[in-house]
Amino acid sequence: MTANYNAEPLLKVENLKQHFKVSNNYTVKAVEGVSFEIYPGETYGLVGESGSGKSTIGRSVIRLYNPTDGKITFNDTDITGHLSRSDKTMLRTQMQMIFQDPMSSLNPRKKVEDIIGEGLDIHHTYSSKAERDEKIKEILAKVGLAPEHASRYPHQFSGGQRQRVGIARALIMNPKLIIADECISALDVSIQAQVVNLMKDIQAETGAAYLFIAHDLSMVKYISDRIGVLHLGHLLETGTTEEIFSNPIHPYTKSLLSAIPEPNPVVEKNRVALTYDYKTSGINYNEGTEHLVGGTHYVKCTDAEFEKWSK
Repeated sequence: MTANYNAEPLLKVENLKQHFKVSNNYTVKAVEGVSFEIYPGETYGLVGESGSGKSTIGRSVIRLYNPTDGKITFNDTDITGHLSRSDKTMLRTQMQMIFQDPMSSLNPRKKVEDIIGEGLDIHHTYSSKAERDEKIKEILAKVGLAPEHASRYPHQFSGGQRQRVGIARALIMNPKLIIADECISALDVSIQAQVVNLMKDIQAETGAAYLFIAHDLSMVKYISDRIGVLHLGHLLETGTTEEIFSNPIHPYTKSLLSAIPEPNPVVEKNRVALTYDYKTSGINYNEGTEHLVGGTHYVKCTDAEFEKWSK
């Protein structure tokens, strides 16, 4: 299934702010005024360096954090403030998360069948134990695991298999949106490809949308329909994968793309990585507005900066 851009956005994030008060005198402003949309069946890649606020956005969207300010609309429902019981049920069934570390996110004392079936147990979505077992067996097969794996514990699996268990746990509720929070960064490169291909196959089959959080740009390019570039809690540039990679506008985006290694040793030898330092750049992220470059390509900057960077 391809993204349906004619439909209403499945997820709409408007001016999201997430601040953490450390002391009376200091507050960490992890996310500052971020806005984006995700459409049904779409993969939206969120990229940026460590500490830029990517995971915080994911956790705020799924309401593991209470947003400081802004508005989050999911499935035509405002999920920003206090949630009613029906809204909580909708959110917990229709939105799921795949966490970064497949070991620490799985309960070591539970068997895989109970880890995967926990959502079914909580929301009572089966009529008998046989139906529950059948659903677990089906989802294990879908992520490439055998039925006998259901009776094993997380420590009996490899890293790639554990991440498949995490994917199965997210998929069993048949969600409309899956937040993949750096879900491949702890895996070997060959296993990363397997997991990402699995996610693409599942998306084609189920029509789920992904918020794919990562710092591996080559993988983001492979899986994403649109990309948002995040730095210091600000969304600097957003557009389709082709627009971002073929025509980066913001200096930070250019520096990120220039750091991607080339598989061709001749080209790699001559590759020049651009440097970018926010403190000495003279750019103020709190100033400026979104400028349309073409199609769905937006850059947040002042008019003068946009005129300078667009040349």
